[in-house]
Amino acid sequence: MGAETATSVSLAANAKVNLHLGIYPGRDERGYHRADSIMIALELHDEVTAAPADQLEVRVTPELDVPVEKTLIARTARALAEEFGIEAGAHIELVRHIPDKSGLGSASTDTAATIRALCKLWNIDEKDPRVLALARRSGADVAFFLNPMPSWLDGVGDNLREVYPALIGVPVVLARPAGGVSTPAAYAEFDRNPIEPQPIDAMADALKASDARLVADALYNNLAPAACAIEAEEQTVVDTLAACDGVLAAQVTGSGSCVFGLCESDEAAQVAADVAAAHGWWSLATHTA
Repeated sequence: MGAETATSVSLAANAKVNLHLGIYPGRDERGYHRADSIMIALELHDEVTAAPADQLEVRVTPELDVPVEKTLIARTARALAEEFGIEAGAHIELVRHIPDKSGLGSASTDTAATIRALCKLWNIDEKDPRVLALARRSGADVAFFLNPMPSWLDGVGDNLREVYPALIGVPVVLARPAGGVSTPAAYAEFDRNPIEPQPIDAMADALKASDARLVADALYNNLAPAACAIEAEEQTVVDTLAACDGVLAAQVTGSGSCVFGLCESDEAAQVAADVAAAHGWWSLATHTA
């Protein structure tokens, strides 16, 4: 949800998990893999605020390990201004709660929220085709976050194929080992031992039925073995969450290293988060959004 005043726009940048991720072996001429990705948003979110300024200023808390002017949100803000012939004047504040290198979409959701906030600030129609085109150029998942309904995207994960009914309030536990997994490293590992993906049909049918238990039964990610090969504790996190009472199923999200479990109840999600914390892992009980 967003709140607009005369001087600023504030938006939530929700995290996501991949309910189905099917990566196809081989890369295209740009170096990308073809993928089928079904994603759903979570209540866990970063916060993006855009306010008028004479020039483009970006502030990130906690700080990233790259200069702010080289961040995806700064580059995309400049590209949006150029696309619409606008002077790139804005002060962008990003408050981060989503851990990076986790497969939760932090950079992509922050970028999408920045695009949406600047559209409001600069009086740009968010439905203008140039906005979607920019989102797709900015990153594979950015287009999803412009309207984060449960969705199937194909191509390189940027082409919207189908949108499913909202599945709000399903309890979710998240757990992440200390070591993160970079997306390039995960795909390089996948290329060493590629796996043909399964069809998306079971997950698509489960979402059409709005049945959380069927969704849990259909969780799939053929990039997960690559993440587990890179991060030594990854499979242990999956197995630990899956063994907790009330956790319907657990799976790696995206390229890792975060693991999520769909749960029967809020209590089960919190107990599983506590179990993960006792192992020294970052953890959180949340919901689908």
